[in-house]
Amino acid sequence: MKTLKTIITLSLIFNFVNSLNAQNLNLKIIKTEIELSEFKEQEAFKKGQCDRVLEAMEDDISFLANGKKIPSKTIIEKFCKSIPRPFKTPTVSTLDIYPLTNESGYTIKTLEYPLDEGTKIQEYVTKIWRKTKGKWKISHLHSTVKEVPIIKEASQKEIDDFLKNQPIIDVHIHITKGYADNEDYNKMNPDIDLAKLEWMSQRFDKNNIVLALGGGPIKYAKLWQEKDKRHWSGTRLPCNPLAEQDEPCDNELPDIIKLEDMFKNGTFKYLGETAFHSMGIHPADSRFDPYWALAEKYQIPIGFHADKGPFKRNMKETPNWNEAYGNPLLLLPILEKYPNLKIYLMHYPGSYFKECLEVMKKHPRVYCEITAVSMFAPKSIWEPRVKQLFDEGLGNRLMFGSDYVGTIRKNIEIVYNLDWLTEKQKRDIYYNNAATFLGLSESEIELHYNMAKSK
Repeated sequence: MKTLKTIITLSLIFNFVNSLNAQNLNLKIIKTEIELSEFKEQEAFKKGQCDRVLEAMEDDISFLANGKKIPSKTIIEKFCKSIPRPFKTPTVSTLDIYPLTNESGYTIKTLEYPLDEGTKIQEYVTKIWRKTKGKWKISHLHSTVKEVPIIKEASQKEIDDFLKNQPIIDVHIHITKGYADNEDYNKMNPDIDLAKLEWMSQRFDKNNIVLALGGGPIKYAKLWQEKDKRHWSGTRLPCNPLAEQDEPCDNELPDIIKLEDMFKNGTFKYLGETAFHSMGIHPADSRFDPYWALAEKYQIPIGFHADKGPFKRNMKETPNWNEAYGNPLLLLPILEKYPNLKIYLMHYPGSYFKECLEVMKKHPRVYCEITAVSMFAPKSIWEPRVKQLFDEGLGNRLMFGSDYVGTIRKNIEIVYNLDWLTEKQKRDIYYNNAATFLGLSESEIELHYNMAKSK
């Protein structure tokens, strides 16, 4: 139903956007009127005032329940009078209102109720409203009700107990300048750039992050790795001179000689996140050959953005955006040319999840992580795709990442609450898979476990 809701929403918005502009609608007034009419109709329904419920409906209303058409208002009235009251208090209740014209609009209401310890009821109610003679009435109503299992999430204490002495490697952070308007950290240090770094270091302390891979402007990548040795830093590839996040970015591609010196002496240990899609540049463009060769030579891990998103973006910063350049299949000729690249796919299982699987099957050195998709896409969509990763024998190449500032704990919880994972598989995702991917030595692994024990 969520998919149906999305399709209905997008299609209607697309079809009527020009109408809205042409009629110069006062959207706020229309939404308020529809919301008030919806409230009155629902209050009457809750109280069993069925005559008022019917008054809110047009005589020729079309009414569907779970896809089956109700033939008349008489049956609607019988249903209204017979349903047991009082109703249970919903655990979820949302109402989305979409004006269409001065005399029409529609609403989508989402409700959830507990049924028993293991099951809940989800209800989606779509109504089309029309204004006739100054009154808003329902011309179409479709209600869908279904039972779904309740997914019990672990308590914070359970997760904390599991994480005792458990080191975590975060393979996806973003290094940027500090932002003076960020209230999370802008009071921590007079130097706003150091304030952000210190705030990130605190997040690492609280979440057992013993190593983190992150890219950004050369200036700040150097600073972060110098100040906190848990960072394996590097430059974005390419950086975007138009994007505030990439400031300062004088050139899209770093000087190859200077970059090699930084890889050689350990100043940098990472390359990415790639920005081919946002810059509108094909990954196999010959300009990148020296960087692929350099990364292969020094076994530098590369984070490849393998998704079409983010879908909310500033097009002034990315005028050449081409989502097709996030397709991991474009890596195949590169991997043929540089077979020993240490590369991993970011944002599995997003738009290119099938392509990610294909590349990983062909190249056993390629790993992946599940940031962003697992936070913003419905779990019903992304979780089966993660399960497929394990079903196809690729689960030992899944690594932990956080991506968004301040979401480390949330992403830890997402992994832990995949209840079909074994304890070993969870620990592999948090640390062991990345340790293998990065080729960490026994002494480095021992150091990381000691760091986790000292927390």
